[in-house]
Order: sequence, then C-alpha cells, then structure tokens
Amino acid sequence: MEKLLIAAVLGAVIGLAPASSALAHEPGTYESPIVEQRVKRFKQSGGDIQAIFKKHLGAGNFAAIQDAAARMAAWGDDMPDAFPAGSNSIGADKAIWKNFSDFEAKAQVFGDAARALKAAAASGDAGATKKAAQMVGASCKSCHESYRIKH
Repeated sequence: MEKLLIAAVLGAVIGLAPASSALAHEPGTYESPIVEQRVKRFKQSGGDIQAIFKKHLGAGNFAAIQDAAARMAAWGDDMPDAFPAGSNSIGADKAIWKNFSDFEAKAQVFGDAARALKAAAASGDAGATKKAAQMVGASCKSCHESYRIKH
C-alpha cells in the first residue's frame, strides 16, 4: 500500500512537468507579475518535492530536505496572497475565488505538511521523513484536483 501511495504521489508530481513545460511562458509574458511569481513558486515546490523523492531521501540528505521543506512551508503561508481577486491565469480554476476559504485551508494544509516534513527530516528518521514527504505530495494533489486546470 505504501508503495502505491509513493507511486501515486510521484506520478502526480512528475505528471506536472510535461504540462508545465508545454505551457511555459517567457519571463514577462504571463498574465500579470503576480501570476509569474506564483508560477515560479509552484515550479520551485514541484522541483523540491521531486528532488526529495528522487534524490534526497535515497541519499539520506536530511539537510537538503529541511531546506526544501522550509521553502514549501513559506510558500504555503504566502500562497493565498498570490491569488488576489482578478489574477486569473490559464492554470488556475475560477473556483479558487468562488471558494477562497477552502483554497486558503488547502494552502494551510500544504504549509503545515511542509513544516512536519522539516521536523521529520531534522529528526533524521528516514521512515518518518518519507511519510511526511508523502503527506506534502498528497496536499499538492488535493489542491490540484480542486483548483488546477490541466491543459
């Protein structure tokens, strides 16, 4: 069961890469500067979670995991502010603004999961760190299922 969860999380995260590269914008060509900044932060988080699963866990690089988790936690805290009313973009479902309190709650879950990942990595417990990373991935998937438009 655990291997299936890992495969599902990795599939969801890795599946984002082709879509994001196909829809890549050049700097300054986004719908607005706020959209450009949030896309940058989402890409950073996606890269961080991929690196955790593909590189850092296997190498036991808990310091790198802590750094990545700190960035993701900060993004979870900042995420609602990156979606002001009227900042529509091709990847953001309008449901974000119709149900903003739920979106804020999902961002909070992501941030909290990232903080738990940082704490698990600080403990040096590989099993706990892996499970915490899976929870971060699950929080990403939960929000994407509700609020991300795939092209």
